[in-house]
Amino acid sequence: MNTARTLSRQELTRLACDALAAEGKKPSIGLVREWTIAHAGAKKGSDGDVQKDITAWFDDLLKLKRDKAVAGLPDAVGALARDFWRLAVDTADDNLALEREALAAEKAEAEKLVILAQEDTALAVEIANQIKSKLAIAVETIAGRDETIKRLEEALSEVRSTLQAKDERVAGLAADLARKAEEHVAGLAEIDGLRKHTLLQIDQARGDARHWKSEFERVDHENKTSVDTYRQQASMVGAELAAARGRLGAVEEALAAAVTRAKEIEIELVNAKDRGLAAGIGAPARRFGASKLRGVAAGVRRRKL
Repeated sequence: MNTARTLSRQELTRLACDALAAEGKKPSIGLVREWTIAHAGAKKGSDGDVQKDITAWFDDLLKLKRDKAVAGLPDAVGALARDFWRLAVDTADDNLALEREALAAEKAEAEKLVILAQEDTALAVEIANQIKSKLAIAVETIAGRDETIKRLEEALSEVRSTLQAKDERVAGLAADLARKAEEHVAGLAEIDGLRKHTLLQIDQARGDARHWKSEFERVDHENKTSVDTYRQQASMVGAELAAARGRLGAVEEALAAAVTRAKEIEIELVNAKDRGLAAGIGAPARRFGASKLRGVAAGVRRRKL
């Protein structure tokens, strides 16, 4: 392959044709290209040049034997050479026809391009004339603009003077602004200090609020507990009071019965006195009545207890 790379296009094409003929293949542009790329790693010349080399190879082959009677050339090789020649001529004719068609198309395209170029030239001439007219107008415009530029430069000089004065004013304002910015920064620092102090106080107030809330909840819990205790004690006192009232009712009933009994005894004593009991008998009777009354009163006291 290295040797094939050093060959010229004609030599490489002839070598490819010999190899293809040895394989029983008809040399063509495509087969020659494939063989040269595979064995030489290169594509040399255009398709037209390769076709000329293939045609020359067929011519050399036919020179060896113009017909079957050429001395030293086998009949089969001569027949193969004639077939190769016919195929080469047919291929050349086909390629020539294709090239003619391509040339005709290129010629038509070129004629169209010429017509377009002529039209473009006429248009370019017209555009050039228009440009000349516009250029003359532009020259006049430029002259007027030069005058305008001169006036503008004078105005610009005045504007620059005004701007210089304004720059000085801006410089003064900038210095004043820088001073106010420093004051603003100092004020912000003071405000930040106040803010931090206020936040600290707020945190303390929140802590106090949590403390007093906790105390309130504790006291409220204690109060609720005390109320429940008082309610229980009041319930017990109410029960004892109800029991005492029951006992008092019983005592009152006993006392009423004792009073009734005392009245009955007094009535009996009065009746006994009215019946005229003897004087010796009356005194014991009175003593009996008084002792009986004391016994009834003692019984009432014991019932109260």
